[in-house]
Amino acid sequence: MKKTYTLADGGVIIAADAHEFVASLRSGSLFDSEGSNSEYMLRFAERYKVQTGIRLDAGSEDAFFGDLKKSGYIVHQT
Repeated sequence: MKKTYTLADGGVIIAADAHEFVASLRSGSLFDSEGSNSEYMLRFAERYKVQTGIRLDAGSEDAFFGDLKKSGYIVHQT
């Protein structure tokens, strides 16, 4: 079942699971949509650490998704 996720920047992603969420986040990126989900998560985590000081676990899509929720990047889900 797909859920709707609202992001801190006002964006919205509709996804059924962590893999689909990360794929949608990557494909919607204006400047960093190339490569695999794994490569994207590593680059995103590096940028997020620089911008916020928060480390994200980019070891798996599930861990990455969970940390995005914990960090406040995902602000709401329905």
